[in-house]
Amino acid sequence: MIFADFRFITLWWATYLIIGLSALPLTFYFFNKFWDKGYIFSKTIGLVLVTFLTLTLGIFKLVPFTTISIAVIVLGIFGFGLWLLKSNSLLLPFKKSLKTHIRVFIFEEVIFFLVLTVWSIVRGYAPDIEGLEKFMDWGFVNSALRSKFMPPIDMWFASEPINYYYFGHLETAVLAKISGIDSAIIYNLAIASACAVTFSHTFSLASNLVSFTLKKVNLRLIILGGIFSALVLSFGGNLHPLYKIGSNIIKNEGRLTISKETISKASESYWYPDATRFIGFDPDTQDKTIHEFPLYSFVVADLHGHMNDIPNVLLFMAVLLAIFIAAPIKNISWLLILSSSFLLSVVFMTNAWDFAVYGMVFGIFSFFAFLKQNTFLRSLWLTVVHGLLTIVLWYIFTLPFSINFTPMAEGLKLADAHTPFYQLFILYGGFWLIVFPFILDIIYRLFAKKIKSVNMVDIFVLVLIVTATILVIVPEIGYVKDIYIYEHRRANTMFKLVYQAFILYSLVSGYVLIYFRKNILVKLVILLVVASHLTYPFFAIKSYYGLKTYHGMWGLKFLQTSYKDNLEAIKWLNKNIDGQPVILEAVGDSYTTFGQISMATGLPTVQGWVVHEWLWRGGYDLPAARQTDVQNIYEATEIDVVQPILQKYSIEYVFVGDKEREKYPMLNEKIFVDLGAKIVFESGLTRIYKLN
Repeated sequence: MIFADFRFITLWWATYLIIGLSALPLTFYFFNKFWDKGYIFSKTIGLVLVTFLTLTLGIFKLVPFTTISIAVIVLGIFGFGLWLLKSNSLLLPFKKSLKTHIRVFIFEEVIFFLVLTVWSIVRGYAPDIEGLEKFMDWGFVNSALRSKFMPPIDMWFASEPINYYYFGHLETAVLAKISGIDSAIIYNLAIASACAVTFSHTFSLASNLVSFTLKKVNLRLIILGGIFSALVLSFGGNLHPLYKIGSNIIKNEGRLTISKETISKASESYWYPDATRFIGFDPDTQDKTIHEFPLYSFVVADLHGHMNDIPNVLLFMAVLLAIFIAAPIKNISWLLILSSSFLLSVVFMTNAWDFAVYGMVFGIFSFFAFLKQNTFLRSLWLTVVHGLLTIVLWYIFTLPFSINFTPMAEGLKLADAHTPFYQLFILYGGFWLIVFPFILDIIYRLFAKKIKSVNMVDIFVLVLIVTATILVIVPEIGYVKDIYIYEHRRANTMFKLVYQAFILYSLVSGYVLIYFRKNILVKLVILLVVASHLTYPFFAIKSYYGLKTYHGMWGLKFLQTSYKDNLEAIKWLNKNIDGQPVILEAVGDSYTTFGQISMATGLPTVQGWVVHEWLWRGGYDLPAARQTDVQNIYEATEIDVVQPILQKYSIEYVFVGDKEREKYPMLNEKIFVDLGAKIVFESGLTRIYKLN
C-alpha cells in the first residue's frame, strides 16, 4: 500500500516543483546573493503569488477559480520574473546560475522530497481527517475547491463567506486544483508538505546566515548549520520530556537513579501533549495555557493557520535579510516596502497574530540595519517612513481578504496570572542556554567596537532572539480577550506568540553553533540541549501513529467504519452535485463528528459547529438563531412552519442520517415528502432529499 501511495507523493512533489519553477526567476532576483540562490524558497514564492492572484481576481469576479486560470497565472508569474531579470541586467547571471548551482538545487530538492515522503508515510499510519479541528480545516479546503469565485463560502454558515484566516487553506486548494488528487488524500499530503517546506526553508535560511559570516566558503559548515536549525525547528520539542521523566524516576525510585531500567519505566507513562499543556495543568491551576511548536502541529495534523504560515514567515525573514545584505540602504527603498508589505499581508491573511510578530521584526531589524550606514536620527527617520509606507501598502494588499472579514478580538487585558519561572525554563530554558553566550558576546562587541563592527547577520540573529524573548514575556503582561472561559484566558495569546518564539529560537540555533565552533564548552551545551529537544519526536510519533499498521493516505476510513452510509452519501454528492447549493444537516457541538457532510463535500449547511461560529461571528445570537431554525425544520409537523425557513436559507437538499436522528429525536421525515421532495440518494437509513 505504501508503494501505491508513492504515486500521490510524487505527483504532489511535481505540483510543488511546477509552482516553484514558475517563480524561479523572481526568486533569483531577490536571492542572487545567497549561496544557494534561495532556490527552495521558489516553492513558497510561487504558491503565495498564485494564491494571492487567485483570491484577488476572484474577489472582483474577474477570473474564476479553475485549473486553466491557475495555469495562466503560473505562466504569467514566470514571464514577469524573466522580464524583471532582463530589466535589471540579471538574465545572463540567472542562466549561468542554472548551470553552476544545479547540484545545489538538486540537493535541496532531494531534502524536500525525502521529508515529504517520510512524513506522508507517517501520516499513512493514522490518516483519518477526524479529531481536533480537522473537520474545520478540511471543510475550508473543500469549500474553496467548489468556489467559482472568491471568497469561499463558510460551509457551516450558509450564504456567508468564511470569517477566518483562510489563505493557507486556499493555498492547499490551489495545489489540489493543479494536481487533481482526491482532496481526502490531499489533506495528508498538505500536512506532509508543510513539514517538508518547513525543514527545507529553514535549512536554506539558516545555512545562508552561516555563509554570510564565513570569510571563506566552507560547505561543510554551511550545510551543518542549516541542517542543525532545520532539525531543531521541524522535529524539536522542549525540555519537558527530560523534566517529566526525571520527576517520574524520583517518584518511582525515591531518588534520581539513571539506568536503562529506570529510564524505560519512567518513560512509559509520558504523554506527548503534556509538553504543550504544562502551564496551568501540572500542577492544576485556574490559568491553563497552550504552548505548542511545529512538530506537535505536524503530529496532530490540524491544517491550521499557525502551521500554514510557517513557510510564509520563513520567506519573509529570508527576503528581509536578502534586501539588507544586497546593498546599504540610505534612502527610501521601494523594494523593501513593496516586498515587506505584500508578504506581511500574506502572513496576516494566513494567521493574523504573525503580522504583529513579524511587523516587530521588520521594525527592529530595519532600524539597526539602517544604523550601520546612517546616523541615529536618520536611521530612526528611515525606519518610521518605511514602516508607515509599509502599513499603507499592507492595508491595500489585504483588501481582497479584509473586505469580507470581521475581526474577532474583544480587546486587551492585563494578565492577572503569571507563569512560575521554572516552568518557563523547562519550556524555553534550553534555547536560553543556546543564545545567552551569543548575546553576551554581541553586547561585548557592541560596547567595545560599536555597531559598525557587528555584521548584518549578527544584528539579524540578535533581533530574532530579542523578538522571541519578548514573545515569551508578553503573555505574562497581558493577553487578548476572546470567547474562551476565564480558566483559559491567556491560552490563545500565549499559544500564538510562543509558537513564533519557538520558530525564531530554533532558526538561530544552527548559526550560534557555528558561531561558537571553536568554543568546546558552548558547543557541548548546545549539543546537549538539542539532543534533549530531539527526544520529543520519539514519544510523539510513536504515541500518535503507533507505526504498526499502515492504512494508506485516504483520510475518510473512519467514516467507512462508523458512518458507512454517510460515506456513500458523501461520494454521491461529490460526484453528482456541482457548485454550492445549500444542504441541511444536523447542528452539532465543536470538536465532534457533527458537520461531516458539509466538511467532506464543501457544500454549505445552515449551521455547523456552534462554538466555532460563535467565535467567527462575534457572538452567540446568530448561531443560536440558526440552530433553532434547523431544529424546527427537522422536527416540523406543519408545512407552513417549514417553508419560510427553507426559503430563508435557500435550502435545496436535506440530509437525514445517523447524526440527524441522534440530534433530533422528534425528527419528522414525512414533512419533506409532504413538501414534494424527492429522495435522490438512499443507503440504509441515510437519505438525501431534493426540494422543489
